[in-house]
Amino acid sequence: TSEAIRPRIAVARDEAFCFYYEENLRLLEQAGAEPVYFSPLHDRNLPENIHGLLLGGGYPELYAGQLSENDAMRTAIRKAVTDGLPTVAECGGFLYLGQTLEDASGTAWPMAGVLPGKGVKVGRLVRFGYADMTAKADSLLFHAGEHLYIHEFHHWDSTDNGSDFSVWKSEKVQWECGFASMSLYAGFPELYWVGTPLPRRFVSGAKFYQRQKRNTHD
Repeated sequence: TSEAIRPRIAVARDEAFCFYYEENLRLLEQAGAEPVYFSPLHDRNLPENIHGLLLGGGYPELYAGQLSENDAMRTAIRKAVTDGLPTVAECGGFLYLGQTLEDASGTAWPMAGVLPGKGVKVGRLVRFGYADMTAKADSLLFHAGEHLYIHEFHHWDSTDNGSDFSVWKSEKVQWECGFASMSLYAGFPELYWVGTPLPRRFVSGAKFYQRQKRNTHD
């Protein structure tokens, strides 16, 4: 039956988006999804018939010009995310969803324009290391009040990091971050999914989207 069709999750993978925990991708498959790889740098469009989108970490700032010039892909991703495609965007993927992104020389290039922030070069490690992140409300990946250990490693920052999660590193170091809705997680923190309900929730979001899409087409 058509029910048995695994939801397809488009996974950005190229020189600009190259940082993934392999376990996370394996867990997506174990949770019932089919990862479909594509390149925001080189492809003109998203893969066909997708029910989720994963934009991982990497070095989009080193390819900001090329990513920006691929206007077709930026437009496709903006439309998909705005239309409610279940989306997880971490670190580099989060920067790609912003308004603009500075390259290494400080030139700001237009990005997907889904989120309000602009990616800026800081020239030093920002909020580096491990911390404890707490969700303020229910969303695609989290239930309100849930904690997750996170990792941040980046020399770029955003003018708007979001405020849907609170992060605790020490008594003195705490901040807010992330954008979350029933179809979105976007933020700097890299999430390690092993032993968490995150992959299952992402895939069930994708399945829900798949059913809705099928019902509108029937």
